[in-house]
Amino acid sequence: MASGASARDVGIRLAKEGSVAESIDFLLQAIAEDPSDLEAHLYLGWAYARLEQYDKAVEILEQALDLAPTNPKVHYNLGVAYHRSHNITEAKNEYLKALSLDPMYSAAKQALDALSKMGTTDTTQNA
Repeated sequence: MASGASARDVGIRLAKEGSVAESIDFLLQAIAEDPSDLEAHLYLGWAYARLEQYDKAVEILEQALDLAPTNPKVHYNLGVAYHRSHNITEAKNEYLKALSLDPMYSAAKQALDALSKMGTTDTTQNA
């Protein structure tokens, strides 16, 4: 780790640079040091989702939701993790919650539109 750089800063930098797997240990350390660090939770959830570790992504993003229940970005990212893990009902609920908190959240609108274009409904996913 660079002199003076925190685990959080290194983890976020690595994630932004595309070194997703390498970012995880630093982000876990950052959360251990400060469990209330919302940004570290968001980046860690994103990193897990990028590595297709959706259960871990959902777990971390649910922790982020506990920290910031009215943050539309948290709901959107949780929706993405659910969406990628094929939990369409929960994905839709999170996208809708993000939009209820920020009606101009374009990424959430696009994701919800993508679900609609797939022709999915709540009943088709309950098997």
